Amino acid sequence: MKRGTLIALLAAIMVMACSVISFADGLELVSSYPEDGQTNTSMENLGVKLTFSNPINSAEAVKADESKLRIYDETGAAVPTKVLFSDKNDGLVLVVADIDEGFVAKNNTEYKLVIDADLVDNDGNTLGKEQVISFRTYNQKINNMVSMGMMFVMFGGVMIFSLRQNQNKEEEEKDKDEPKKAFNPYKEAQRTGKTVEEVKAEQAKKEEKLAKKRARKNKNKEDALKQEKKIENCAELLNNVYHVHAPAPVSKEDRSVDALNSMRRAEARAAKAERAAQAAARAKKRK
Repeated sequence: MKRGTLIALLAAIMVMACSVISFADGLELVSSYPEDGQTNTSMENLGVKLTFSNPINSAEAVKADESKLRIYDETGAAVPTKVLFSDKNDGLVLVVADIDEGFVAKNNTEYKLVIDADLVDNDGNTLGKEQVISFRTYNQKINNMVSMGMMFVMFGGVMIFSLRQNQNKEEEEKDKDEPKKAFNPYKEAQRTGKTVEEVKAEQAKKEEKLAKKRARKNKNKEDALKQEKKIENCAELLNNVYHVHAPAPVSKEDRSVDALNSMRRAEARAAKAERAAQAAARAKKRK
């Protein structure tokens, strides 16, 4: 009884081991790029990258499998191809269209890679069933239309911005050149058919809007002048920074320490005299 049980157990273990071995030895396609059914694939270097479960790079396997991977176009015509087997990545195979044979990929066209069922690996295991991977190249016409549309939108925005700037500049120059006419609400009411009160209210809104616009412009100009003044007066705020009124001397003698100190003293005296003159002018103005 014990001997029979032991024999049955050993038989079961052998069956399971053989199943695992046979499963491990089978050749399978693990992945592909592009995938089956993928669209908008590149027209340059048209091809498919394949990854198999077992190594396919021995001399015998390469010789047997070179003719078992083929690419066809949508009319069924065979595309000239090259099959490349990787020495480093055992399961990697690359099938590419041979541009040396004059092949040119077509726009928005479906291609398919056919892998024969008897594709073998280094140990002689076969794929077992035919594999087909279909893919479509991208639509160049649509891409060109999108690019052209984006370009037109960009140029249109630039043109509108430029026209608005020119229009604002012309309005400012017109306001400067033309004397401001007195607003007559009665004539405006007669011209538009509105009441005098409505015309006055509209004119008040226009003047308020114009006043705000001018206030913003004046504030921007004042801020710009303050910034320029800060930059000009940086020599008075920072140590070892001097406001230079003239270019540095060219000769080595004039660039000596004594010459530079003398030049700085002269600049300081000139600045002091200028400040004194400004103070005197302000005092005279107050009187």
